[in-house]
Amino acid sequence: MNHTENRIFEELKHLIDCSALIWLAAMGGVSLLIALLCLLGALPRAALWALLWLLPTALFLWAAVGYYHKKARILAQKQQIAMMAYHAKQVMEHLQRQIPDTLLTDSKIKMRYLARHGIDIDNAMVRLGHNVERYNELVLAFLQNSDKYEDSLYDLMQPDTLLRYGANAHTLRLKANELGLVTLTDTAFFHEIEAYAGCYDVVRANWKKLSLELDEAYSVLNEYAKSLGLKNDAIDQDGNHMTFKRWGEQLQEAFQALEAYDTDKAKTILNELIKFPIDSDLNNALKGILSNIDEMMAV
Repeated sequence: MNHTENRIFEELKHLIDCSALIWLAAMGGVSLLIALLCLLGALPRAALWALLWLLPTALFLWAAVGYYHKKARILAQKQQIAMMAYHAKQVMEHLQRQIPDTLLTDSKIKMRYLARHGIDIDNAMVRLGHNVERYNELVLAFLQNSDKYEDSLYDLMQPDTLLRYGANAHTLRLKANELGLVTLTDTAFFHEIEAYAGCYDVVRANWKKLSLELDEAYSVLNEYAKSLGLKNDAIDQDGNHMTFKRWGEQLQEAFQALEAYDTDKAKTILNELIKFPIDSDLNNALKGILSNIDEMMAV
């Protein structure tokens, strides 16, 4: 039991002991008064039999004191767990805030790489309200879906599915425009217009150009993402994935469990999160929280 928890327990224990002593003093006073009155003849000696109630009452009081000492220890432990959960949450939030700050700075610097490769990053950022995190999310989404964009367009490049081809080209155009991929945006727009016009031969003749520009866009954005270490999820040693959003939700659930004194649930969640290393400082903080829980529960 650490110093803070021990102090809380001792204060509660002192209150319980004082309450028990008050009851004992009251019972002793009443018993003494009865005994004196019997000796003085004010009460019959048979009244002394009434003092027999002192024995079971004292035993009950002794048992009650022991019971409430135990309850006080548990209460002190719960209070310490709640305090630890609060401070741990503060530490984790501080660490999580530091990571995006560094990432934002690096992103803004490395966005110049995108500009040098024909991406209109300045106007893209204006459209996004200069939200760097949102741009990085769009980059990851584009990289994840790039093959799907190309495969679906190729499959729909048939005379009887040109309208659907045009709709998919429209979607690609919007995604490319969000990222500032000017050349790809223009080419996708050309394919959209020609597909809606029913010009199958024109669409097919220009397919290679669209495919190459998709590949080029992927290559540039992939280099940007790799330089920043951008990724959508964390991976454990067995290759299992957990999205960062899910990781954050699980962390909040662990803190809620701690605040509700459910240490078993909190430990289960935290042990699972440690398997998915996001940042060394975050992982060390999680290990520290688990160590504190183990120390408190070992008492």
